Amino acid sequence: MESDIRLLFVSDLHLGIDDGASGVPHNARAATFRRIAALAREHDVLLVGGDLIDNPSVDGEVADLISVEFGKVREAGTEIVYAPGTGETGGLGVVPGFISGLPLSRLFDDAGCEAPWAFSKEEGRLFVYGAPADSGFDVASVERVQEEGYHLGLFHVDMDYGEDARSSLVHRLRREGRREPELDFYAFAFSHRFRMFKSLDRIVGVCPGSPEAATPEETGDRYVVSIVIRDNRLYQLKRLTVNTMRLHHDRIDCSDLVTMGPIKDLLEGNRSKKAIQRLVLAGERDFVLRRDELGEYARDFSRLDIDDRSVPTLDALVEEFMNDSALRGEFFRILKERVAAGIPADIDARDLSLSLERITRQGYADLEEWLCGL
Repeated sequence: MESDIRLLFVSDLHLGIDDGASGVPHNARAATFRRIAALAREHDVLLVGGDLIDNPSVDGEVADLISVEFGKVREAGTEIVYAPGTGETGGLGVVPGFISGLPLSRLFDDAGCEAPWAFSKEEGRLFVYGAPADSGFDVASVERVQEEGYHLGLFHVDMDYGEDARSSLVHRLRREGRREPELDFYAFAFSHRFRMFKSLDRIVGVCPGSPEAATPEETGDRYVVSIVIRDNRLYQLKRLTVNTMRLHHDRIDCSDLVTMGPIKDLLEGNRSKKAIQRLVLAGERDFVLRRDELGEYARDFSRLDIDDRSVPTLDALVEEFMNDSALRGEFFRILKERVAAGIPADIDARDLSLSLERITRQGYADLEEWLCGL
């Protein structure tokens, strides 16, 4: 319907974040932002909940990207309302000059939460309340103006559902402080996980989470939220998957395996040029880990990181290295004979295996001393 007011809500993209810290390269994060900007052009209002950038000193490439894409959004007739997060303010309450210079419909840069931004379409009216991230700001202090329409709050706040006493650069909204919402709906940012909030079985808020992973643990689909207001009421709320890169963070206990098969099956199932795979191998391993075979999967991913923390048994070590033609092979052939004859009772087989694994992988030059000791 023409009278519908369509909103797109995004937060916590962290443009400019260090690639190593997030696991996602800048070009993928930039592609995600362009996808979001394209979606915004199909909506009436783009709500930006803060931490669009990772820190106030992001480079000119990031600033130019935002300026260009926001320019396209505004040219399409979409309004942009922006409530800065700590990524924009650095916790100091001041936004960078390039943010202030963007073609925004409203920038909430006053911690006092000034009068709401108003928008009308046909019979529908929208009021957006906002404030920059600030630990001293209290969402409960926002007062609704006495005008008919849909009243929405756009805030960068920390959702605290426990007894956590940690400090925060933003206001912490605690469970015990909840009461009947003052506004019709709350668009919350800061958390990197999608959340939806209800009061008396009515949806009263949403947090979209990070649309592209900002830490290696943020796996799976990542979202922005599309909201439709009809007749001054919430009509529709949808999660839209937008991430360019998909992260997989898996852990396999090799103690439960007898071959490499399940490891290869996992890599087969996750492989994609648009995926980053981190795999941790743990536990005691009684089979040979063919690293060359696993390494071949690297070409099937954008990036593949295998963190081998497993401890091979003596049998697995012997099987892996006894056929080497160098001194190392001779060492493990002799070791096989010694193991077959029986390990002395005062030697812990696991500790011996762990030590030999470390020495073998790191290529210590004193292997001759171990050989002579057998």
